[in-house]
Amino acid sequence: MDGMGGGVAAADNIVDGESSAETSEETQEAESLAFLFFSDTQADPETGDYSALGELLVGALSYDDSVHLCVFGGDSVNDGGDDDEWFAFLEAARPVFERCGTASVAGNHDGHASLAQWFDCPGVKPESIGEGWFYSLRAGPVFLVMLDSNIMGAANQRDIDWLRNELQSEYALRANWRVAVMHHPMWPAASIPRDIMRAETMREFFLPVLEEYGVELILCGHQHVYSRSAPMRGDDAAVDGQGIVQIMAASGDKASYALSESGYIVASASAPCYLHLLADGETITITSFNAGHEEIDSITIRKA
Repeated sequence: MDGMGGGVAAADNIVDGESSAETSEETQEAESLAFLFFSDTQADPETGDYSALGELLVGALSYDDSVHLCVFGGDSVNDGGDDDEWFAFLEAARPVFERCGTASVAGNHDGHASLAQWFDCPGVKPESIGEGWFYSLRAGPVFLVMLDSNIMGAANQRDIDWLRNELQSEYALRANWRVAVMHHPMWPAASIPRDIMRAETMREFFLPVLEEYGVELILCGHQHVYSRSAPMRGDDAAVDGQGIVQIMAASGDKASYALSESGYIVASASAPCYLHLLADGETITITSFNAGHEEIDSITIRKA
């Protein structure tokens, strides 16, 4: 994948798009998958304290013993080039890394080689600066395209072509669900000018590909709030309810941004929070929890 591919993750039911021949057919065709999504797990930069994150992660893991995959939406730390901060994050996240396969997209704070160093996926770093961290993985009935929204605002044709090729692959077409993961939102929840500009570009150049190949869900972060969109098509909520649902999570101690008056946001809450996702052949249910492990929102998406 031109320097953009990931590696096979540690969990047995995770299959990289290029390496799945090494994994049994039974594993690839698992009937269901439970996984967790965290994003923006950074500590408050004033304190550097990751202990609250550690408590959140332990509680999240206790919810469902069948969870063996954790997906991160970027900005795991405040400074991706600071090894000491990575060690603090990894110590807090030790229960996750000991039990689960892990995959992360690049955030604007941690888009460094540390992603390939610490997470199971991506398994390799880009060959040159500017290529980005694009890769895919198959986990049971779910095919995930892991996108680097840091550079999607440039709308490079090679990245658009890569996305189209991945979503046309055998692994994507055989999956029951196609999920896109990125750091920045496609539909912002907060009115931040640079985020709005990036989102407009992503909707113009990348969203048509996601729509064409049946992506049903986008997981993202960046704006330090929980938000769930209505099913979206283009710039607007889909009149018939058949569109892509975007869910934003924020799991760390940074302050939440102020929500805008966006008509497409149908549920929201302040940070910190995390998502539990359960996918099978017919449905994918996403349940959102706050730091006290109380349910704050839930949605079940059914195959059209």
